[in-house]
Amino acid sequence: MKKIFLILSINIFFAQVVTDLSFQTSKSISMAGAVVSDPGTVESVFINPAALSNITDSEILFGTTKYYSLDFINYSYLSFIHPNSYGNIGISFQKLGVKSPDYNNYLSFESSLSLSQGFSLLKDRNSSLDIGYSFNIFTLKQGESAGVSGDGSDGLSSQTIYAYGIDIGLLSNLRNKIQIGAFIKNINSPSIGKGSSLQYLPRKLSIGFSYIPNENLRTHFNLERLLGYEDLHFRFGFEYIFNEMFALRSGIQMKPNCFGLGFKYSPLDILNISFGIMAGPVMPTTQNIELGISF
Repeated sequence: MKKIFLILSINIFFAQVVTDLSFQTSKSISMAGAVVSDPGTVESVFINPAALSNITDSEILFGTTKYYSLDFINYSYLSFIHPNSYGNIGISFQKLGVKSPDYNNYLSFESSLSLSQGFSLLKDRNSSLDIGYSFNIFTLKQGESAGVSGDGSDGLSSQTIYAYGIDIGLLSNLRNKIQIGAFIKNINSPSIGKGSSLQYLPRKLSIGFSYIPNENLRTHFNLERLLGYEDLHFRFGFEYIFNEMFALRSGIQMKPNCFGLGFKYSPLDILNISFGIMAGPVMPTTQNIELGISF
């Protein structure tokens, strides 16, 4: 009974996961979400699409995350970025499924297909200003309910719901020492359902500040808030680059408290492997493994 209750609770909590996740990629998990002002490369499609304008090579990223060590929650993502003279374009796909207690079918299944693009508005010797957007198509599939009888004969039939969202990101750089980033999720206030079941997808504002004292160390501060709520999440993270092959990452978040740790390993110029783990005071650990290829 406890397991079924936990599954239903997780199902409700993750009902809009593709619109309300701060910890998606290996870097964001390792640094507890303190990444909006230094989102990285191809993973920028999830964190701040403005950074896509700085990418010079085509890249592919694939990752999978195991949230809270729960086997019945499956989340994975795939993204691709191709630079061009009209603004670098990225395509990404995310999916998450919550399985039934017997693991034979999904209680709910969600996916998100996104088109992202980054532009450079200003670039000189000392500073730069970039802007980016993502256009997202959300799909939510709910499985059949058991109904009062418990065998599905008088339950609700399965249904599929679609929604569309737009994200906007900004990123500025001063003398390669200071970076400021901002990201607004679902700026168009999308909704799913109709009538009494109408529900607006969460809108999120993230603002970050990064200080880069030298080429090996990057420090990040991040504030995030769900619009319409008073809770403000403070995050701090850092990345230390030992050499071209290995980088160490870590971060903390307050409200709720959590700690992240991870690394990036690049055995080849075109290949990198990343791992991240995040732990909190109540729930079990969240783990991510990621593979990136550039060409």
